[in-house]
Amino acid sequence: MGLFLLSGQTKAQEEIPEVAQFDKISIGIGGGLDYGGFGGSLLMYPAKSVGLFAGAGYAFAGMGVNAGAKIRFISKTPVPRTTPYIMGMYGYNAVIAVYGANEYNKFFYGPSFGIGIDFPKRFERNGYWSIALLVPVRGPEAKNYMNELETNHGIDFKIGLLPVAFSFGYKFFLL
Repeated sequence: MGLFLLSGQTKAQEEIPEVAQFDKISIGIGGGLDYGGFGGSLLMYPAKSVGLFAGAGYAFAGMGVNAGAKIRFISKTPVPRTTPYIMGMYGYNAVIAVYGANEYNKFFYGPSFGIGIDFPKRFERNGYWSIALLVPVRGPEAKNYMNELETNHGIDFKIGLLPVAFSFGYKFFLL
């Protein structure tokens, strides 16, 4: 009588930890000053944490444009759930749109600064969501123009200039 000895070995699957991937170049679609209104943006990172961007889009009275820099704070954890950032830009930061009287539409330009959060790429995704709170730095020109339109042209503004702006969009990886 023979003795059969069976031996088995199970090899545990090696778990490969997820690692967030960060863009070097991306294009985005969304709404906010950094997208030129409702439009698109191009973002390039010459350094891992420092990016340069330009955006153009529809801003109620025509085409809005902005360009600036973004500094992201990359976590040392392999899979950060969020990546906070700060940004500064120059371009339109107020627009007066008078419906039915387009001759009074006007853009105002200046710097804007903000803070935001990116939701980084993991594995198969082709991009990431980004949101921001922006603070436009405006001189008195836009408010003075609104007052002049109200006083001299009988235009009634339902909404005044908001002290903050929001940005929301999706960035697609190009590189």
